[in-house]
Amino acid sequence: MEGVLWSVRLFVVALFASLPAVSSPLQLLVQPYEALDRYCPRCDLRSQDLQDAHLIGADLREADLRGADLRSANLEGADLSGAQLSGADLRGTNLTNAELSGVDFRGADLRDAVVINAFAPDVRVEGVRFAGANLRGSHLIMGGGD
Repeated sequence: MEGVLWSVRLFVVALFASLPAVSSPLQLLVQPYEALDRYCPRCDLRSQDLQDAHLIGADLREADLRGADLRSANLEGADLSGAQLSGADLRGTNLTNAELSGVDFRGADLRDAVVINAFAPDVRVEGVRFAGANLRGSHLIMGGGD
């Protein structure tokens, strides 16, 4: 049993030694984005070019996607809960079955987007453009838009 405990201690020490140094607590809140990474909660993706990206089932919870170019991206089944998408270009994006609770879409462009059966309570949609979008079963837009 002593050998097992020693191995576990060594593993834990090695795990913590391999973690990057954090110079401020804020670095823990917003993580850097690595291309094609589908696990990126709280990532800083502001103004990133993600046009045509294949992010099916991606974990982008609370990610900062303000002003990002997501035209024609495939985010089917992605978890975007709490994400900041204000001013993002989502024209033609596939958000079918996506988790969108608490997403800030203010000023985003969702024209021709496919948002079928997305779970979208508590979203912010002031100023959203959604002409031609397929919102069947999503309850994303409650009036307004152009």
